[in-house]
Amino acid sequence: MSLSLVSGINLNTMQPQPQGLIVETGNGASVLQLPATTLDQIRHIAADPGASTLRLPPPATEIPAGARETDFDLCYVCKHCKVAFPSAAPLQSHQSRSCYLGREAMRGVIRVVQPALECRSCPGERFRTAVEFRRHAESEIHMHNSMQQQQPPLSEPLSHEMEDVVNQITLLAARAAQDTTSSKDPNVNFCAPGPRFPQPGELPLASAGH
Repeated sequence: MSLSLVSGINLNTMQPQPQGLIVETGNGASVLQLPATTLDQIRHIAADPGASTLRLPPPATEIPAGARETDFDLCYVCKHCKVAFPSAAPLQSHQSRSCYLGREAMRGVIRVVQPALECRSCPGERFRTAVEFRRHAESEIHMHNSMQQQQPPLSEPLSHEMEDVVNQITLLAARAAQDTTSSKDPNVNFCAPGPRFPQPGELPLASAGH
């Protein structure tokens, strides 16, 4: 089996080779380029039995406006042969028929997690670097989705029950206003007040000749 961790120098051309993992996609192998420090971590983790998780460094120290940080599975690495697979299912199939044939209970796998930036306006759009996200933020589709989110939602129409309640309240208010107007008849004359009774001390004094 060919070496699954690609690194070093080609002795024939003396040119540096891309460093990364061999990824078996089902349509042929490809090289997933990774930093040398990450490849060293994979070598060390592969010596441990069982399942392990390796989380790569975040794509940006500061999350750009309009983005949120999220994780997604970059690949799954067989600890025995160091071949990577894009998902867990083909890895399990590979290990069952090859590296861990007859000893599936001892399977070793490294789940490589890639932190990414996900667009808040475009669900499902994820980017490995802040530069890629900013390039997306300038696209027409992103601007269209952002404008759609900024528009206020349309008010829902009233249900039939609510319409009946509103109509009843309006009718009662109209009747109350009509009753108030009819009780105030301008032709009604109020009785004029009668003469005021004199208070004690206000009675006229009788003359001495009477």
